[in-house]
Amino acid sequence: MGNPGADPVGTIAKMPWTPPTWPDRVRVLLRTALSLTTERDLDRVLEGIASGAAEVVGARYAALGLYDDHGHITRFIHHGMDDDTVARIGRLPGGRGLLGEVIVADGPIRLDDLGADPRACGFPPGHPAMRTFLGVPVARGDRRYGNLYLTEKRSGTPFDEEDEALVVTLATFAAAAIQTAEIVRTVGDLAAAAERERAQRELLGAVIAAQEAERARVSRDLHDEIGQTLTSVLLALKLTEASLAGDGVHEADVVAARQRIAELRSLVADGLRDVRQLAFELRPTVLDDVGLAPALARLAEDVTARNLPVDLDVDGVEDGGRLSPQLETVVYRVVQEALTNVVRHAHANHASVVVSRNAGRVRAIIEDDGRGFSPGTVAGRHLGVQGMMERAELAGGAVDVTSTPGEGTTVVLEVPVG
Repeated sequence: MGNPGADPVGTIAKMPWTPPTWPDRVRVLLRTALSLTTERDLDRVLEGIASGAAEVVGARYAALGLYDDHGHITRFIHHGMDDDTVARIGRLPGGRGLLGEVIVADGPIRLDDLGADPRACGFPPGHPAMRTFLGVPVARGDRRYGNLYLTEKRSGTPFDEEDEALVVTLATFAAAAIQTAEIVRTVGDLAAAAERERAQRELLGAVIAAQEAERARVSRDLHDEIGQTLTSVLLALKLTEASLAGDGVHEADVVAARQRIAELRSLVADGLRDVRQLAFELRPTVLDDVGLAPALARLAEDVTARNLPVDLDVDGVEDGGRLSPQLETVVYRVVQEALTNVVRHAHANHASVVVSRNAGRVRAIIEDDGRGFSPGTVAGRHLGVQGMMERAELAGGAVDVTSTPGEGTTVVLEVPVG
């Protein structure tokens, strides 16, 4: 499986390769998914899916096979082989053997040794040796477009459950991207444009959901693992300091040691505070555990502690019960991003946040008395503004930013409830 112009067979194997970390793999997945939202050409979409899948799981070879309603492969996109190897292999696979099994399978197929599987039909002359295998269907609802095939992890190990989960997620993005590209190719009217926008919004929503999930995972790791480690270091320093009270220790040495311990304790305490703050900024547990109002109160306290006084007024937001998790996240992230922009850019002396619920809608108003700006020159440069608008649109709402140089800025979010 290969792509014209890719690294020649054997070249990749000679290059040193370091397995990426889980956050790096997730970033590759999100980057690939985002690139699919802007691509309209079907061939480029298919090539991007194959190359992205290979990068996500560290596979040397990847392919994307599309098939018709009868299960016959109609297109086979390669990644990982040079032109000469592809030419020697010749014709496309016919969808028999193991490839055919993936076509009709209800879910992914993982193998540690292709050659040992009775469904494998062997390789044609000139085909590179392949051992480890991961096959994942590319489907959307009842429509199945094809399959992703990955072989030969560069680490030399079999594909595992994490690899499978990442490729299954990418296959979901891939199906939406293929559907969008097909719509663009076959239908050129307003209905196609509306369907393309819907598919893009759905794909963007999946990307944002994946980002929030990764933020939550990293936040938990910081709080649980690194936080506990630093707490243990503080306890060890306290015990070490207590041990200096024993007999036979010179007073000068005790004074010097205690001074160094005090300095270390201060550094560790600062680090622990910074870790907890970073974990909160990534994904505040209070938002998940208690709700929007307490999370906004904590956010206002943190911003106030950074020398920007923030007045917060939350009125009736949780009347009748909590909002949906998605809506709570949208409101919180918009308020967070707006206040972050105030802290970084506005040179303001004061900010206010008013969040209210009325007539089936939630409104958040964030105002500051800073230097302001011309919205037409800023919206295109600051991704935070675009991110706020995208989040609001996915929830069926909108964000309006008004500002005048020297007169501060107002950000208004309105989203429907339910």
